[in-house]
Amino acid sequence: MADLWTLPEQQVPELAHHLGGLELLDPQERARHDRLRTPEARRRFLGGRLLCRTALTARTGLPADTWRFVRTRYGRPELEEDHGGLRFNLSHTDGLIACVVTRGQACGVDVERVPFDRTTARLLHDRFDDTQRAALSAAPDRLTALSELWVLTEAYVKGLGTGLAHGVRGLRFDPCGSGRFTVTDVRRPASGRRWRVDLLRPVSGHLLAVAVDGGTAPPHHHDLGADPALPGHPAP
Repeated sequence: MADLWTLPEQQVPELAHHLGGLELLDPQERARHDRLRTPEARRRFLGGRLLCRTALTARTGLPADTWRFVRTRYGRPELEEDHGGLRFNLSHTDGLIACVVTRGQACGVDVERVPFDRTTARLLHDRFDDTQRAALSAAPDRLTALSELWVLTEAYVKGLGTGLAHGVRGLRFDPCGSGRFTVTDVRRPASGRRWRVDLLRPVSGHLLAVAVDGGTAPPHHHDLGADPALPGHPAP
């Protein structure tokens, strides 16, 4: 089972108060936080690092100060120690932060504020190949189809561990009911068939996708915006 955690951006200060804020981060994380240019970017970075610690602690019962991270060559944060195959992935956008946690399964998450503005939509549309663009053109609502394709794509390539480094072409996502999608990956056909991707609309104005290698069930969603329990404690 994948655990999906979401945190409204406006609640980052409250979570920071509960967990100790920047003091909980390691020196490299604090340095990266301090290099960010805007208060919004710093708030989302802090919120993401605190949310992933909350999610990892809830999954394991280990203290929130247990977790230390390294960055892959693609810039993705990973756990410094194995912790029994624990995996996680983070995403944030204006207004919402998300984290997915699994054990023994690669995973990815992407969250976006929607609808995209015209400039963003044009730039994203140009990243796709002719087959993908033809499918978008045939959709009843092209902007909605584009936002869904982008979020599904980002979650999947983040789950692969490469992010956008190898591009987004040659991917297709086919709905199979209840927000679930199967993956066709022209460049990695065997890999693509293993993945499950779920599309969610957790709050108004946001679209989110979770991708899990070998996933068999939708993610279990924990919404810190609606949960009165203190963060950082194991889920019941």
